[in-house]
Amino acid sequence: MIENTKLTALVASRICHDMVEPMSAIIQGLEMIKDADGKTDPDALSLLDHGVGKAWAKLEFFRFAMAGAVAEGDSELEEGRAVAVKLYSVLKPELVWSAPAVAMPRPAVRVIVNLLLIANECLPRGGKVEISAAKTEDGGEVIVAAAGPRAKLREATGLALRGEGEELTGHTIQPTLTGLLARQGGVTLAARESEEKVELIARSPAFKLS
Repeated sequence: MIENTKLTALVASRICHDMVEPMSAIIQGLEMIKDADGKTDPDALSLLDHGVGKAWAKLEFFRFAMAGAVAEGDSELEEGRAVAVKLYSVLKPELVWSAPAVAMPRPAVRVIVNLLLIANECLPRGGKVEISAAKTEDGGEVIVAAAGPRAKLREATGLALRGEGEELTGHTIQPTLTGLLARQGGVTLAARESEEKVELIARSPAFKLS
């Protein structure tokens, strides 16, 4: 079991790591405004706009995907769409939401949204992330496919998703929590890799497609 204090510290470390870039843009924009002697600097405003937008998108994502991970009850995959679209508006890859309506427990929605962040990390040079869903013999599956140049699932991330990672760090805490949440909610995770494509698959008898 992961100690609560260590888990909390690593989650905080991950959030701080992701917030450094947008906060740096905000600070730089503010400094440029201070040095402009009251004149409007378009570059400074652009930096501020970029930093604030990216920071807010990431904060909303982490609040939904991590802080809200203990929420119970019935929900639908669609609940995670707005936060995912907002996050991808500030990331390199394009998000394509092709999934139909899928009823599922609320913790499972958090699993899928977390997979979307992992998919982004599989695309160092950008590309496309598509989310789709299909019926299975005993329920349903949601597929998050990341396609682009040099698409690859990090070995440490794959191990963390399966709960097999030996070293828990700020980089592996998010997939570790994703895997833990999936196992607690009866969701089976799998991954498939092919040339320039990574597919992250979540299956559960509780997934009900319209």
